[in-house]
Amino acid sequence: MITECPNCHKTISVAKFGITACPKCGALVFIGDPLKNEEDRVIDSEPTEKGESGGQETNKKVKTIKILIEKIIPDGTPWDNVDRIGFSNAFFLTTKELLLAPSLFFRQMKECKKPSFLPLYGIIAALAASIFQTFWVLKFFQASFPDFASFKDAVYSLGAAAVPLMKDEATLQAVFDMMNPGSSMLFFQILISPFMSIVFTSFILHSGSTLLGSNTRLIHFYRMSSFIMATGLFNIIPLLGNFISFVWRAVLVYKGGKILNGFNERKARIYLVFYIVMQILFTGLGMI
Repeated sequence: MITECPNCHKTISVAKFGITACPKCGALVFIGDPLKNEEDRVIDSEPTEKGESGGQETNKKVKTIKILIEKIIPDGTPWDNVDRIGFSNAFFLTTKELLLAPSLFFRQMKECKKPSFLPLYGIIAALAASIFQTFWVLKFFQASFPDFASFKDAVYSLGAAAVPLMKDEATLQAVFDMMNPGSSMLFFQILISPFMSIVFTSFILHSGSTLLGSNTRLIHFYRMSSFIMATGLFNIIPLLGNFISFVWRAVLVYKGGKILNGFNERKARIYLVFYIVMQILFTGLGMI
């Protein structure tokens, strides 16, 4: 990578972004990652003298550099810096990056020095998605079938297509009761659903990664699974929201899987197909 020393403006060549010493003026400079729009900065404009005292001075400068780097380079995602930038800013910026710059977001996520196991962001987003989705499903069902008789008539009118539900009236009653839950059951469903979604999604993501030869740590997939729960926020829109959520999640799985696992285009596509198939399977079994 060809760049310019911010101190003396000499053209220099570096293998990758990070800390380097200018061959002309000896200044320590930080070469920013162009993909993150990081600016080149002078860390120390005075070259270190050689000798024993110079070695001690170098150690001091290294410690200083580490502190400066922590200020220059964000550690992880906006949500990983919630203590520094505040809850509302962290939530907004996390959602914004997931929507507009997912590749940058997952690169930051992977580089986080102290990753949290299950980011609170994902739990909040999944809880909101669960509330929205449950509300619309129950609303449409109860509006269409105000009583058990109307539901039974509708099922029987489907004929052979409804064979699994036509075994006996008790089965139909169980389905109807499930779509008309009591307050305690409804609260339990909404509360437990986010955690189930995150856990099963991370299992799918990690399984696909392993099958395709990646050795990425499981914690990254718990985090990835948590953050992609943001797609459920579109569930506030009835019907269309589910479709938008599905498309957005597919994009995030593709881009996130490609970066976290270091996949090429072909493997990233296979990874996405695996995720979609498993997602449909788990959803059909009622597990997510």
